[in-house]
Amino acid sequence: MELERQSLAVLQQFGRTYRAYASAFEQCVGLPMPRWRILYALYNDAEPIAQKPLADRVAMDPGALTRQLKALQELGWVERNTSERDNRVTHVTLSAAGREVVARNLPRRSAFLQDVLDKVTADKLEHLSEGLQQLEAGIAEALARVRDAEDVA
Repeated sequence: MELERQSLAVLQQFGRTYRAYASAFEQCVGLPMPRWRILYALYNDAEPIAQKPLADRVAMDPGALTRQLKALQELGWVERNTSERDNRVTHVTLSAAGREVVARNLPRRSAFLQDVLDKVTADKLEHLSEGLQQLEAGIAEALARVRDAEDVA
């Protein structure tokens, strides 16, 4: 029971840490984390990308991505075009204004990351990454068991 309590406390701390990180990121960089992830992914890939692979790249639900892209398009930071070959596919590119937004905020992002990671040793960061990978694997296994049980029922 003690291990379960400790495990739950760590998972709750992880959630609090991520929320604090996302909030601080937005305040320091000036963009919400989901929008930054999309803009940064497009910044690093000059070619238009279909929304589905973009959703996979930024690890975002396709519906949430569509909502973010609509807002980014209204800001003039991205362009979306229907594929000429398949009208079910929408390609996304970063506009010149979006490219400028990313370029202008890259130094802020770098400074923020430097500040956040300044007190974390490389060894601790590596152990944390390994632990998070194990946690992600455990989540995937637990989800697979639930799905398997639903298939049997």
